[in-house]
Amino acid sequence: MKLVMQTLNNIPIITTNEFYSEGFSKLTENGAKVYHFPMINTSNLNSYIDISNYNCLIFTSKNGVKYFLKNNNKIKGKKIITIGLKTAEELKNYGFKADYICSRNYSNEMSNELKKNNVLLNQNSLLVQGNLSNNSLFNELKKFAKIEKLIVYKTNYNTKKDSKLDDLLNEEPYVIFTSPSCFEAFNNLYETRKTRLISIGKTTTSYIERKGFKTTTTAKMQTYEGISESIIDFFKKNKQ
Repeated sequence: MKLVMQTLNNIPIITTNEFYSEGFSKLTENGAKVYHFPMINTSNLNSYIDISNYNCLIFTSKNGVKYFLKNNNKIKGKKIITIGLKTAEELKNYGFKADYICSRNYSNEMSNELKKNNVLLNQNSLLVQGNLSNNSLFNELKKFAKIEKLIVYKTNYNTKKDSKLDDLLNEEPYVIFTSPSCFEAFNNLYETRKTRLISIGKTTTSYIERKGFKTTTTAKMQTYEGISESIIDFFKKNKQ
């Protein structure tokens, strides 16, 4: 523990997701200077749907749960599938329990898992996502399941530069990106090459690389806690 404390001591790390999460608290505990500058915000699309046509709901994010239930809260008796424990925990906050929790959140891995375990067999399913989600998961699921897609929230980019963040970039901080949209919004406003980039997973890393940048490290587990662990492991192996 002492070694980690020395390694992370006063290293500036910036989080860019919509809301600060206690999942990053381990970074602060280990001596890092953590700053939160949200690059995105989400808004409700008021997407009401007659859910009597479906007996299975698939949620891929906490935002999907939150905004869907703002407009469609009569889901008792429906089979509910979530990606990961965090989405299942968000569902529990509203008094509902996931019937099946997918272990991984990449499109091909999730679809393969659901197909292998016959989770969607004889189900009329509804996939709940945001406006920036691509069609890869939906297209994979359509190959073996009866499914439709509903967009329930919109992701909006932050378009105003923050002078405090701009000054902080002179310290060459590590910046955590939890989605391609967080990176896109940041890259539109700031000098990305002044920073060292950390990614939540393969999808975000691929997007960053397509934009001509490289990541310092990519989390092994696609959670805020997973990012924190990956950062600590990175500094253990690369003492500065």
